[in-house]
Amino acid sequence: MVITHGLRAPRVRITRLAFVVTSLLVLLISLDVATPVSAHANSYYACKSAAYSCVLDGYNATTMNDNWAAQYYGADTKGGIGTPPHNCTLYAAWMLAHNGLANPGHSWGYADQWGRTLAAETNHTPAVGSIAWYEGGAMGHVAYVAQIDWTNETVFLVSDNYAGGVNGYTSNGWVPINQPTGYIHVRDQPEVTALATRRRLPMRP
Repeated sequence: MVITHGLRAPRVRITRLAFVVTSLLVLLISLDVATPVSAHANSYYACKSAAYSCVLDGYNATTMNDNWAAQYYGADTKGGIGTPPHNCTLYAAWMLAHNGLANPGHSWGYADQWGRTLAAETNHTPAVGSIAWYEGGAMGHVAYVAQIDWTNETVFLVSDNYAGGVNGYTSNGWVPINQPTGYIHVRDQPEVTALATRRRLPMRP
């Protein structure tokens, strides 16, 4: 009886251990499934943050006031942009100014108006430094084109996003080239500037 009891106990412990390990694995898998990558404009985020970690070239709540973009799309302009401030038109204009575009002297309107206001500079072909323009939605959307994968016909878009009230976030990710309504070309950049070695973007495999 002693020997029999001694043999059964380890089996119970092994069974319990196996149950615990299996339960942990199931929990980890379910957590992974329960937190899918969020979608925006039918794309997947490579990065999404309530702070400014997903954008390029030092844009944040302080530096966003460093050029003419804040004059037309910043916190003192018409419409709220949240706390901390987030606005797709502000970031798109900030990147254009950062890349050397002179002050246009006026606003191009809400995001859905950009492609119409700048119709002469808008087409369906992306370029690094161009602005991806979405006409649909409540007030449209604009994003900075940081990289292009011509083989897969995708573009890597970087944007700031106002989400209503005090909410907002920065984001980036790959989307199909034909997803935006169009591309606005007012300060295109050489494509080499978007290499991961400079801007730390995720490269295509």
